[in-house]
Amino acid sequence: MKNRYKKFDKHNYLRLSEWGSAFNLSFSRHEVLSNKIIGLDGIKRKLLVAEKNNESGRPYIIELAKVTAITVKKIYNSIKAGALKTRRIEEFLESILLQFEYATEKDPIVLPFYERKLNEIQDLQGVEKKARNWQIILSKIATTQKNEFV
Repeated sequence: MKNRYKKFDKHNYLRLSEWGSAFNLSFSRHEVLSNKIIGLDGIKRKLLVAEKNNESGRPYIIELAKVTAITVKKIYNSIKAGALKTRRIEEFLESILLQFEYATEKDPIVLPFYERKLNEIQDLQGVEKKARNWQIILSKIATTQKNEFV
């Protein structure tokens, strides 16, 4: 399981720190995904998302105050009749996404936590747990923001 014990290496930490400074964010939590780095500023209710191996790429910010729903979405490949008799459902899973929906936007923002082509199937359970934990944390932050204005 190569991803389970993956450390938040110095290079990624420095890049996240630089981006935090550039956007005036202070991260209370962070995560390295297969191809993304995310950092949460809980006070400002913002989530920074950046490509892990793209030095020239610019990160983007998800403003949790504007998010109406955060869900974990699983996408499966097609399953032929009878295929589940010989294979487990996990073998058909293509991706696990954290989906952010806005009232003002037609298309949601998706953040991949698991992608079949990038992750090992044995990492699936741990990655799904991470996605659900992030969903709970981010949903609480988004809800807290809305409740302050009521």
